[in-house]
Amino acid sequence: MRVLVIGSGGREHALVRALDRDPAVTALHAAPGNPGIAELAQVHQIQAASPADVTRLAAALDADLVVIGPEAPLVAGVADALRADGRAAFGPDAAAARIEGSKAFAKEVMAEAGIPTASCRVATTEAEADDALEAFGPPYVVKDDALAAGKGVVVTDDLAAARKHAAACGKVVIEEYLDGPEVSLFALADGTTTAPLLPAQDFKRARDGDQGPNTGGMGAYAPLPWTPPDLAATVLARVIQPAIDVLRRRSTPYRGLLYAGLALTSKGVKVVEFNARFGDPETQVVLDRLATPLAGLLHAAAAGDLAAAPALSWLPGAAVTVVLAAEGYPESPVKGDKITFKSYSERSRAYLLHAGTARTGADLVTAGGRVLNAVGSGPDLAVARAAAYEVAECVQMRGGWYRHDIAERASTGN
Repeated sequence: MRVLVIGSGGREHALVRALDRDPAVTALHAAPGNPGIAELAQVHQIQAASPADVTRLAAALDADLVVIGPEAPLVAGVADALRADGRAAFGPDAAAARIEGSKAFAKEVMAEAGIPTASCRVATTEAEADDALEAFGPPYVVKDDALAAGKGVVVTDDLAAARKHAAACGKVVIEEYLDGPEVSLFALADGTTTAPLLPAQDFKRARDGDQGPNTGGMGAYAPLPWTPPDLAATVLARVIQPAIDVLRRRSTPYRGLLYAGLALTSKGVKVVEFNARFGDPETQVVLDRLATPLAGLLHAAAAGDLAAAPALSWLPGAAVTVVLAAEGYPESPVKGDKITFKSYSERSRAYLLHAGTARTGADLVTAGGRVLNAVGSGPDLAVARAAAYEVAECVQMRGGWYRHDIAERASTGN
């Protein structure tokens, strides 16, 4: 199988790494990729969100499967163009990708499907936003209706900060705050059939102790020893399958990866958000634990044949990923700083994935806010966590930093 992966971040490096281990993959390409991805796949410099560019490249490579990583190409219609050209594309069409592209649309789908979620109001004016903020009270949850690269949500007790974010976004969804821990569940979908992956948890706040601003995610781990063993099956029945069914009835069948961000509240599981692609950095730990070859699963979802795909199997043990961020992230990340490694070599239980890196001559430099992902695995969370941090400590970049408490509570049973 000839596979092309679209994207350039840590999620795409994790996808490429998993596909590289699949014996069914005979040729592996990525666009635009990054320096880490380039060690495993042939990279091509194109505009990832351009349907014409991606379609031309897929045709030139005669790709059997195109895996679309980020949300922007999906909302731009890259999957539509590939399917129109006869290519198998893993990722929803633009109409179905609105489940991430518009928070208001996602709420419509949830209401039609009877999916439990937070009560909300959509506001397009300052007055409407003020009324909604007063109605729900603190903590205030304000979400940009449009794509915001994982950073369009503000959760705060500060009314002035909530009003400022609402005014900056224009159209916003303001909703009630959901108590309880958050969990991410991914599910493969082929338009009709769904299959859940391993539940994971990520860490959105920038600093230790869940302090600081929201980010795209500072780390993640899987599995979750503190959740009910039937969580995935429950979410599939109450959340994922109803959403897929509604989108099919709307003549916008969903083929790809549906990400459900969940809150395990005192009143049961509720949906915080839907995303139309693999989440980052949860993908890094989920794929680390996946034993079933990845290419066949993704192709089955793209081709509408997921019911005939093999049952998913998982490696024993656990995985933890720690995000290494550039100086100034998330507000103003510094780019162009040199990255070096102190006695680093890939180990059996730990490795680095590139997220925001580039080459300047022979030097590896920072090129984004979240620069690298240190991934560790082991027989339990404590061992996996130690392995991830051991590799993270080998990275040297001026002003670079990371959280020190990823998976700490879960690994100690607290």
